[in-house]
Amino acid sequence: MNFFAHQDQARRQSRLLLLLFVLAVIAIVTAVNLVVFFLFGIDQVDHRGLGWHIFHDNAGLFIATSLGVLGIIVLASLFRMAVLSQGGGQVAVMLGGTPVTPDTRDPLKRRLRNVVEEIALASGVPAPDVYILEQEQGINALAAGHGTGDAAVAVTRGALERLNRAELQGVIAHEFSHILNGDMRLNIRLMGALFGILVIAVFGRMLLHGAAFRRVGRDNRGKAGILLLGLALLIIGYIGLFFARLIKAAVSRQREYLADASAVQFTRNPQGISGALKKIGAFAEGSVVESPETEEVSHMLFASGLVSISGLLATHPPLVERIRAIEPHFNPDEFAQIARRWAREEQGERQRQMAAQETEQDRSALKLPGMEALPGTEVLPAAVVAGAVLADLSQPSSAQLGQVARLIEALPADLYQAAHEEQLAPLVVLFPLLNERDAVRERQYAIIEELLGASAVKQLRHWREAGNRLEPVQRMPLLDLALSALRHRPRRQLEHLSQVIDRLVHADGRISVFEYALGKLFESYLHDVLNPPQSETGGRRKLKNSQPALQTLFSVMAGIGSDHEDQSRRAYHAGMNRLLSMTHYPDYAPPEDWPRALDAALAQLDQLKVMIKEGVVEALVYTISHDDQISVAEVELLRAVCATLHCPIPPLLGTRRD
Repeated sequence: MNFFAHQDQARRQSRLLLLLFVLAVIAIVTAVNLVVFFLFGIDQVDHRGLGWHIFHDNAGLFIATSLGVLGIIVLASLFRMAVLSQGGGQVAVMLGGTPVTPDTRDPLKRRLRNVVEEIALASGVPAPDVYILEQEQGINALAAGHGTGDAAVAVTRGALERLNRAELQGVIAHEFSHILNGDMRLNIRLMGALFGILVIAVFGRMLLHGAAFRRVGRDNRGKAGILLLGLALLIIGYIGLFFARLIKAAVSRQREYLADASAVQFTRNPQGISGALKKIGAFAEGSVVESPETEEVSHMLFASGLVSISGLLATHPPLVERIRAIEPHFNPDEFAQIARRWAREEQGERQRQMAAQETEQDRSALKLPGMEALPGTEVLPAAVVAGAVLADLSQPSSAQLGQVARLIEALPADLYQAAHEEQLAPLVVLFPLLNERDAVRERQYAIIEELLGASAVKQLRHWREAGNRLEPVQRMPLLDLALSALRHRPRRQLEHLSQVIDRLVHADGRISVFEYALGKLFESYLHDVLNPPQSETGGRRKLKNSQPALQTLFSVMAGIGSDHEDQSRRAYHAGMNRLLSMTHYPDYAPPEDWPRALDAALAQLDQLKVMIKEGVVEALVYTISHDDQISVAEVELLRAVCATLHCPIPPLLGTRRD
């Protein structure tokens, strides 16, 4: 199952969740109405007995009860979702998480940040926020948020101390599968729905508590009625919660198998994730997370996090089954062997060794099969298979991961460090836009001084005078690093930076492909950071309504790779034939003002159904590879297009797959 199929399945499961939630709410409202009627309206039954006239005679009671219950459930769900809309970090904080800052000197925390950063760059997305659950000794992790713009990854202290680097990579790769495949948004909706249903039980408990302390008097019958109503609401709420947990478990279990498989595909190291799962089975703490919020987020965790949940209510497949899906001949006796081996070895010495290894490997630590030299700066290899590129959308290859590590190592040290600092990251975003022509660059400096101040210009001049230069293939990964540091800047500052970028791009009266790509990537990221719940992957638009926009997109992409119109026309038809082979489509027609035309086209195409986007991306790869070579400019523009369509691709194409 690829990225688009994952996303489509997540959308269908979201619709199923909504349907089941509505049915659960209807059942709860009906049950509460019956309880209220038999407690407070049964004495109104006359000689006619029970019948349809009861609904007419007690319409006011039923309407008031229904509106009250609906209000409690819906408002509670909306409140919970509003709290969670603050970002994935909010979920980590709920569990007691503390952020891992980029300047941490703790070797184990630095190793975690390095692993997260490497996997993020290989996936083509900015690195999420990173948290540690310091008080949790079990081995566990989670990814939370609505999308890549507000994602956060949290890891327990037990996982940090007991997993080696390969095992930690496997766990983080598993969590990135949830980030890329739409699972996080589904999980947030599950949390909101469960909270709304749970509140009915909480409300019943409040009624019981209030009635129990009510003074005895003439209204003892009313007190008894409130006590019974509270008890009934408590029972109804927990019955509803039981079925809600069934829904949660059914939605979650299969996606855990898929995430495990994605982690193996990503790292090309089955022993990594299987080793982490084995250690969960070997230690007494297992995967237990002791926070009071664990029940609510159990479906988000790498492993269950709960002590005794199994069977139909389990959010994760049995541990042995997950391991055997990776290693078919696994023997559970290995759990005891691992525990004994760990006990024999001094834990402190093990941690010192792990820390020393990370110090040696600080900025690029991957030693994976398929690692290659940094690609050339003019042309990337042309033997790109469209199917492999599509697979890389959700499961980048180990070679991609290795190349990213080499690329990080090759970045100028000043810029790499500045990209992680919240105050300097905006200038790192601007640095690649500085023009090589002195006259244009001086105009850009004047714009920056006007909008950001003289100190910003001083810093940018310092970087250039220090000899920092970026090869074309390094520009987008550096941008991804800087965007991660910008996530928590105020809205006003991010919007202001967007204006600065726009002014710099237009400083020389023309827009290069890279300038457009950088501006578009920043615009897309800005939208997702400022509006996380709106960062949907697909809409409802169909191909037949999008041909003018497709004509613009494919004409621009075809024209980027060649100066000869005939060759560009052939590239255009190669892609459009792939996408619309059975349909008459418009001819090649590159627009005069291509940036403005492409903006309008992408705004329409972002509303395409998610499975249609798969065909669009595949056809775009056919277009840019038609001449048997893919340039860095084509990759940069493709990345910007895919980011706008909410289909992130790795920063490097043409990587040899294992």
